[in-house]
Amino acid sequence: MPKNLLDRNWPNVVDTSSADLMADFFRPALALSNKYCRGVGYFSSGWIRASADGLLAFANNGGHARWVTSPILDAGDWEAMYTGDKARFDPVIREALMRNIGDLARALSEDVLTAIAWMVADGVLEFRLAVPREKLNGGEFHDKFGIFTDAEGNRVSFNGSYNDSIQGLRNYESIRVFSSWNPAFLPFVEADTQRFERLWNNEDPNVQVMDLPDAAREAILKLRLGGRPFRKPSWVTDVSEATSSITAKGSQLFRPPEGFAPRDYQKEAMRKWLDAQGRGILAMATGTGKTATALFLAYKVSERVKPLVLIVVCPFINLAQQWVREMSRFGLSAISCFGGRAEWEESLSAQMSAAIASGTSVVAIVVSNRTFLSREFQGMLRPEKIRHFIIADEMHNLGASGLRQRLDERITYRLGLSATPERHNDEEGSRILRDYFGDVVYEFPLAEAIRREILCRYQYFPVLVNLTDDEGVRYWNLTQQISRYFSGNGDGEMSDALKLLLIQRSRLLASAANKIPVLGRTLDELTFPLERALVYCGDGRIEGDALSDTENIRQINAVLRLLGNERGKRIRKFTCEEDALAREEMLSRLREGELDALVAIRCLDEGIDVPDIRQAFILASSTNPRQFVQRRGRLLRQAPGKSRACIWDFIIHPPTLGDNYDASTFNVERRLFQRELRRVVEFCRTAENGDQALNSLHNLRKSYNLLGE
Repeated sequence: MPKNLLDRNWPNVVDTSSADLMADFFRPALALSNKYCRGVGYFSSGWIRASADGLLAFANNGGHARWVTSPILDAGDWEAMYTGDKARFDPVIREALMRNIGDLARALSEDVLTAIAWMVADGVLEFRLAVPREKLNGGEFHDKFGIFTDAEGNRVSFNGSYNDSIQGLRNYESIRVFSSWNPAFLPFVEADTQRFERLWNNEDPNVQVMDLPDAAREAILKLRLGGRPFRKPSWVTDVSEATSSITAKGSQLFRPPEGFAPRDYQKEAMRKWLDAQGRGILAMATGTGKTATALFLAYKVSERVKPLVLIVVCPFINLAQQWVREMSRFGLSAISCFGGRAEWEESLSAQMSAAIASGTSVVAIVVSNRTFLSREFQGMLRPEKIRHFIIADEMHNLGASGLRQRLDERITYRLGLSATPERHNDEEGSRILRDYFGDVVYEFPLAEAIRREILCRYQYFPVLVNLTDDEGVRYWNLTQQISRYFSGNGDGEMSDALKLLLIQRSRLLASAANKIPVLGRTLDELTFPLERALVYCGDGRIEGDALSDTENIRQINAVLRLLGNERGKRIRKFTCEEDALAREEMLSRLREGELDALVAIRCLDEGIDVPDIRQAFILASSTNPRQFVQRRGRLLRQAPGKSRACIWDFIIHPPTLGDNYDASTFNVERRLFQRELRRVVEFCRTAENGDQALNSLHNLRKSYNLLGE
């Protein structure tokens, strides 16, 4: 009977056609080893079940197995791994697992997910997830190799086409086997060993390897793209039940994180909302802790009101994911309703039914605006049976036609959150939101947040840009046409033709060709490096591209070329064309300083929490106050090592009118420029160098008789 790896005669090649990979290689190798290192592109729990006999012997040997695998995981496998990882540090979950495990041999044959969770909790199995980066960015971790080691230090390594799955045993697959005691094979074994250790320790420059909690935080999992990607396996429900029997009745222990204490202004906000009978809007500056305030408020309500259905409605997936993560800090495992219906419907139905039956539960839901609008989601709410608490983040988005019709009047508690609760140019939508959520009960403006050092200081630099001659001609043609419409219609409702002209003018200013070389000169004049920066572009094309006289390209592509190709900066494009996973990965790399800048159109306007951002270059902006307030808020969050932020705002210097204009045209042009100036004045008002920045536009303001603005 072999006692170690050296005692067995290992074939040089094993294939699924002529051999049984499990019986002839994996099970005996596991049974003789106490260490197993595996790098594999795809892992599934079916492999654990198939190797059960060998894995049981491996565990009895005191074995420790480490997997580096891709984040393309089966839903149940991920839940099992992650629950087991949490159980290593949480005695409540660990005790619940112990009650469900029975014995490892039975679990390996009957309930392999429980077995995985237990072995992860007990240190037998350890998983890390790998994502290619740098020159391999956009690819998948696709390697397949492994190393077995016995108690005497003998090693057997292998590599080949086989993934850790049942399907892999059905495919035609093969592996090549190398033993450390064979001098000819020792270099191969050493190379595989060293390669694995580099991966495991995250030392490969082109592959990022993360622990499971980091992977969850960074949302790299492919199955996180559509929200909660799975129905919980039955054994996880058992864990929840066992946990509740130890802690308290109810499926979740809703409480603030240890050490969390609301600031005085957050307490005042909560007090104002409660005084308004559980309805109202908190107009708090971006970065001042609206999320934590809302969750602490919901916690206080839940102390008095059970069962309670807590619904958080978000306009964007990345914002919804941030809420899920933040709610987990408060002990809530939220149902993520921002994917396909099949991914959340069963769980939501089960938890709602359990809450009605128990009378003690808190059901936590995070839902996207789109799913919230659906009949399927609306039909599962039960405000007539359980009191509901709705929190609308960036609540101004709910004023859109269609969404406002789904605001259920039977919901008891209503909280709106927004730094800018009024809808731009939509008084009716703003009124409907006030009627539903209540008035603004508390305001905490940005200037006060900066003064109290809750947000960081910033400097603001307006950068004047001239139009090209051709752009200048088109600019004044548009202005004169706009003037005729204004003079004919007065201050009445704008016609569609006038709206079209204003859009054309806005696009001309946003994509002005000279912004690209002026951006280049601005970067060249910096006395500090470009780092953790955002560059906001328009979505138009540059006509007569200032970088090339022979082609017209989108402004964002011109910026990417300027920063990347010409200046060698580490940059990525961040738009709606990139999927949620790619965007999360980019934000993570920006936080870590692995990217110098993200170049965006509108995707970074709202719902992104990246406190480390230090610089912003605004090449294009709308006249909507909400946009520049949100953009500034992205920049002013406090972060270690961050003393201030810097904003460069690229503003078109209109060409002189010449002799062919009348007072009407001038007044219209003045009126249009005044809208642009409002943003500049607002930025200057709270900037460290605000007076100096505003003074730099003195002559331009004077030419339009706007020095009093």
